[in-house]
Amino acid sequence: MATSSVTGTTSVGGLVSGLDTESIISKMMAIEQRPIQLLQQQEAGYKAKISALGALKGVLSDLQTAADALKDPALFGGFSVASGNTSVLTASASSTALAGDYQVTVNGLAQAQQVKSAAFAASDTVVGTGTLTIQVGTGTPVTVTIDSTNNTLAGIAGAINNSGADVTAGVVNDGLGNYYLTLASKITGASNTISLTMADSDGVNTDASGLSSLYATPATQSMSQTQAAANAKVNVNGIDVERSSNTITDLLQGVTLNLKSAAPSAPFDVTVSPNVDSITSGISTFVAKYNAALSALQQLQLSDPSTKTYGVLQGDSTPRILQSGLQGMLFSSVNGVDSAVNNLTSLGVTADKSGKLSFDAAAFTTAYQAHPQDVENFFTQTTEGSQGFAVQLDSFLGTYLTGTTGLLDSKVAGLNTSVADIEDRVATMNDQLAQREDALRQQFNNMETLLAQFQATSGALTQQLQSLSNLNAQIANNSSSTK
Repeated sequence: MATSSVTGTTSVGGLVSGLDTESIISKMMAIEQRPIQLLQQQEAGYKAKISALGALKGVLSDLQTAADALKDPALFGGFSVASGNTSVLTASASSTALAGDYQVTVNGLAQAQQVKSAAFAASDTVVGTGTLTIQVGTGTPVTVTIDSTNNTLAGIAGAINNSGADVTAGVVNDGLGNYYLTLASKITGASNTISLTMADSDGVNTDASGLSSLYATPATQSMSQTQAAANAKVNVNGIDVERSSNTITDLLQGVTLNLKSAAPSAPFDVTVSPNVDSITSGISTFVAKYNAALSALQQLQLSDPSTKTYGVLQGDSTPRILQSGLQGMLFSSVNGVDSAVNNLTSLGVTADKSGKLSFDAAAFTTAYQAHPQDVENFFTQTTEGSQGFAVQLDSFLGTYLTGTTGLLDSKVAGLNTSVADIEDRVATMNDQLAQREDALRQQFNNMETLLAQFQATSGALTQQLQSLSNLNAQIANNSSSTK
């Protein structure tokens, strides 16, 4: 008999018996492992269902997100503004806007005042020292100190720009040998004129010497105006209005007008209307996500004996009930909503024979423009017992998706428990089979040992019998010779 160690077990050679004991043990263990294989197949089925439910939860979550968007009243509160001449005026609207059509003429733009100083020979010409006080309209005056570090024309411009005053300073060369300090108000409007006063270090603020030489007319302490401050002038539906800025927020409720240029003889329409695009986009997203969820549900329940193709959850009631619930909600009505827009079909959403949805945005737009509030209520109404479609859909999906209490997570938890149970049973059975295999090997080892002992005993007996035979033959030969 010969034995060898194989992966921690004893290998039985069968040298005495002549049996292929390893093959015998292997086949016997394969038979005893069949229950484990069946359990493992069951475990694989559970895991496939867990994976399928996870994928289903993903598409349903996408659908719920789309429903959340549709149940938000803010989606229906948006407005858009169409300008008949965007080179003259552009506009935007907030949720507080009111729908309406307006005829607008932009007669003039708001302007910021611009002034210039007296002429100087160069930008680095030393002007003088002292202080400048700058005020725009009724704004806060700003004092700028001019000393030996910044007393040139360019230095003064830089000091003003660094002061925080509501003007922009610069030095302009007219190409004729004249350099001017220029000031431009940062604020438009007729009342926002620039006031420049100074305290010249030479003590005289009305001469053409020192800092006061900046004045175009020192005697009156004034600069030359190159552009007048002006209000924007707009006519809306025959009403003339003025504003200090080209961005007007208080003329039409909830609407911001941005004036680009003046066109006194070219009136045009400005139309404020509900922003249908954002709503149709939301419904289109809902339709796409619903179709994805429906496709997933149908695939999971697939049963085609002719091709032997079956869905992972075929025969499971969960996807069947879920699909039935979704389809049952699709074309229900909502209490309190005008019958003209009280179902998805009237809003451009239709289903084919397979249940797949399609959306006609043009049909929705027509319905919405005719009944904007009823359409909003159809989707968003929260009255108990009369909830809007999107509110109902979100609630329905929530029963399947909400945290660990959702039906899908509860089902997955049950499957995970079954998987853990199978793994425990398989581990126990594997331990038992290992013990069984060890016992079989010991039994075959014992058999080989007994056979070897039997062979040794048989050999000894054969030798003894042969010795007796030889002895009898010798005795017989001796008897014959004496006669």
